Amino acid sequence: MADYFFELLTEEIPAWMHDAASTQLHTKLSQLALILGHQDSTHAVRVATTSRRIVCLITDLQLKEEERVENLKGPAHKVAYDSEGQPTPALLGFLRKQNARIEDVVDSGDGYVLVKRTVAGRDTRDVLHERIPEIIEGIRWPKMMTIYAGDRSYSYIRPVHSVISIFDGQHLPLSIFGIASGTSTVGHRTLAPKSFDVTSYNEYVSKLELARVVVDPARRREVMAARARTLANEVGGTPSTDATIWSQWQYLTEYPGVVRAEFRRDYLALPEEVLVTVMRVHQKQLPIRDRDERLTNSFLAVLDNEGDPEGNAAYGNSFVTNARFADAQFFYETDRRKKLEERLEQLEHLQFQEKLGNYRDKTRRIEQIANGICDLANIDKSDVAIAAQLCKTDLVTEMVKEFTDLQGHVGGIYAREEGQPDSVWQAIYDHYRPVSLDDALPRTTSGAVVSLADRIDTLVGFFSIGAKPTGSKDPFGLRRAAQSVVQILLNRDKREIRIGIDQLIDLGIAAYGAGATNVKSDLLAFFAERVRTILEASAVWLFRYDEIAAAMESGWSASLTDLVDRISALKASRTDANFLSILDSAKRIANITESHTSTRVDSTKLEHPTERRLAELADLVTSQLDELIAGRQYRVALESFAAMAPELETFFKDVMVNVEDQSVRANRMSLLRKVGGAVMKIADVTKIVVDRSNYRA
Repeated sequence: MADYFFELLTEEIPAWMHDAASTQLHTKLSQLALILGHQDSTHAVRVATTSRRIVCLITDLQLKEEERVENLKGPAHKVAYDSEGQPTPALLGFLRKQNARIEDVVDSGDGYVLVKRTVAGRDTRDVLHERIPEIIEGIRWPKMMTIYAGDRSYSYIRPVHSVISIFDGQHLPLSIFGIASGTSTVGHRTLAPKSFDVTSYNEYVSKLELARVVVDPARRREVMAARARTLANEVGGTPSTDATIWSQWQYLTEYPGVVRAEFRRDYLALPEEVLVTVMRVHQKQLPIRDRDERLTNSFLAVLDNEGDPEGNAAYGNSFVTNARFADAQFFYETDRRKKLEERLEQLEHLQFQEKLGNYRDKTRRIEQIANGICDLANIDKSDVAIAAQLCKTDLVTEMVKEFTDLQGHVGGIYAREEGQPDSVWQAIYDHYRPVSLDDALPRTTSGAVVSLADRIDTLVGFFSIGAKPTGSKDPFGLRRAAQSVVQILLNRDKREIRIGIDQLIDLGIAAYGAGATNVKSDLLAFFAERVRTILEASAVWLFRYDEIAAAMESGWSASLTDLVDRISALKASRTDANFLSILDSAKRIANITESHTSTRVDSTKLEHPTERRLAELADLVTSQLDELIAGRQYRVALESFAAMAPELETFFKDVMVNVEDQSVRANRMSLLRKVGGAVMKIADVTKIVVDRSNYRA
């Protein structure tokens, strides 16, 4: 057994690209290890990156591939041989192509000829020499640059400086973008830039540690976290919890350093959201909070160095941060001279989309849609109307022009400082929420209404001009917008909004007028995919795909909370002993009445006593089911349907449905359709997939 070790030394790679690249690389190297005969290929591969290194290790590889037998399928037997049993040109050509003899041909047993041949295993060195360059050069980076090196050029994330390639303690020659591999690398760019040779991964890691480079990103993160806690504790605080910053810090450095700096205390008078955004988003800094979770004027910054004895790094971070805060203070003071309501006219000069008008047009549509939601869901309009009118006004403020991540937040902050009630300013602040499955919902009902109105306006508008998502492309974030609508409508606390997606789409279409009348069916299909995705991914409900499909077949767009109730009942009922009775009865009825839709039963045509009893029972049970369904008692309703199974079984034994008399046949189908239709109001249980062995006594 032997190990293979590889290093690619480049210019600094953007921190946000490392995780995806590492995942790609790990997957491809695991597949390669599997090809090379590794039994535990996933755990055999390690991938680590620093700001300018990509490091790979594959452990416990055999020196040579195992010999294997290949079965090569050839032409059909009738094509391979002529009428006299002699090989045809088609077979001979196939044999030449495969470098095989006529004696190697066997009958595959399925009408084709088969050639079995033994393939000698290749040296692992040869396989690695061939595949590693393909894998490294084939990493899909979000952005690439064209690099010119002498008379050649290549596209990659950053220029490549050197390559290490070592197998079983020996150099394995290969080249990446024309750069030949070797066995030497360099240490930290400034702390230990000298080159050194290595012969193994362990030696490589040890020598880099001495050269002030920590290869493992998780270890760099641990060291930085410990240092951050120490520095924050020295000023009586703790580092803010921010996974995004930590994930960037670990890839911004080779040596895990942290420095503490300060900004002017008077900037703490600015809204906290502004301060945190400047530090987190623009400067990649981590705020320090005191024991009461209040922001302090101290912060932490990443440092690719052992320390900052002369304070240059701290001074530089303070200087830049103070400058950014000075800009923010100027924008804040400038913005506060004009109320949000006075900015409505400015929205006419800010384009939403070329074919969909400006943001003043969009605001008017949001107001109209929000008003319609309030009418349908019986929600007080007063605060919603103000929030809907003002929700986009911060887009023309100086603060949002400079710090675009604060859109919505700035509007909410300014509305609060203008004296608007909580239900108004929080609605403006939150109306972009949720931005992901893990994000919080708007805090208030008015915020949820404005958020729904904003998103359905966007969706209807872009669908009306044909700008639908295609494949993986979604430049306008329409999938995310639909996902947010679904998340809000699934909510069941005091902010619950009882409106269907179909009604919401109708409100959006009405706001746009005649130009959007043809988009409803496309939007419903689009939303259906988002509903399925969210329900299947939920760790709360743990619904199965067939349960979701069955319930959605009986309707979903009128109420998502009702859909969840029906799926929950189905999920609970499928573990009951009598669930097979529900399933079998529904499937049998569906098969017999597939092309029959009527449920009108003519009692005068009920000839057999058994069908008369079933008709009486159907009337009784259907009435009960309607009451239970109206009260959302879906599990009890399913149990009531299961109670009809014995009578249905008797019906199928005693009564012939497909009789010659068309009127009698149609009447019996109507009876069955009436019985089956009762449970179809809850779910199309025929879509449930069951393992019958789970129901054996």
